[in-house]
Amino acid sequence: MKKGVLFDLDGTILDFEKSEDQALKRTFLKYGIPLTEDQVFLYREINRKWWKLLAEGKVSKDVVVVARFEEFLKTLNIPLDPRKVAKDYLEFLSEEAHFLPGAEEFLERLKKKDLRMAVVTNGVRFVQEKRSRKLKLDRFFEFVLTSEEAGVEKPDPRIFWLALERMKLKKEEVLYVGDDFSSDLEGARNAGIDFVLFSSDGDSSGDFPVARNFKELEKIVEEFL
Repeated sequence: MKKGVLFDLDGTILDFEKSEDQALKRTFLKYGIPLTEDQVFLYREINRKWWKLLAEGKVSKDVVVVARFEEFLKTLNIPLDPRKVAKDYLEFLSEEAHFLPGAEEFLERLKKKDLRMAVVTNGVRFVQEKRSRKLKLDRFFEFVLTSEEAGVEKPDPRIFWLALERMKLKKEEVLYVGDDFSSDLEGARNAGIDFVLFSSDGDSSGDFPVARNFKELEKIVEEFL
């Protein structure tokens, strides 16, 4: 029987693509450069690659937040300082907080079931904290634990163990919900926690349940209670 649920934040509860898109366009408009949709897509591909390297333990987060813009600017031959662009982007990103459609109502329903909830995220700490305040996530979650605070990134099991310690729950008493294979699935497995993949086009052929929307996710969570 589960007593609590740990959630990833971006792509699971929050609409990161929307936040990323708006923050990226605002950043480059600051320099008088309107980005095309193709250029935004290119950035996303580059960004995804660097976060995957982070999950694989090959680079640090400090490297990721700048290197993705170094590569992006170099590819487009835009003569801007990647460190300054990276800083501007994170500032804009911290102001862009949007629930995925149905997420807020889903969390409200779970809260009424007296289910304990918290967040484990690899996102940049000040960005996640500011977005959490903007959306008043403390209505639902006991805490938002960032990898910077934990000192390790998912899929390192220690970030999950720290979350369990804070909740005073055993790994058997918690379910973890995330959208990423390299950080979320591997992290849950490393920590010995049951995992649910949240993905609109998720393949259900794995040895874990898949929720394509919040209605399906709520049903899966209830089955663990």
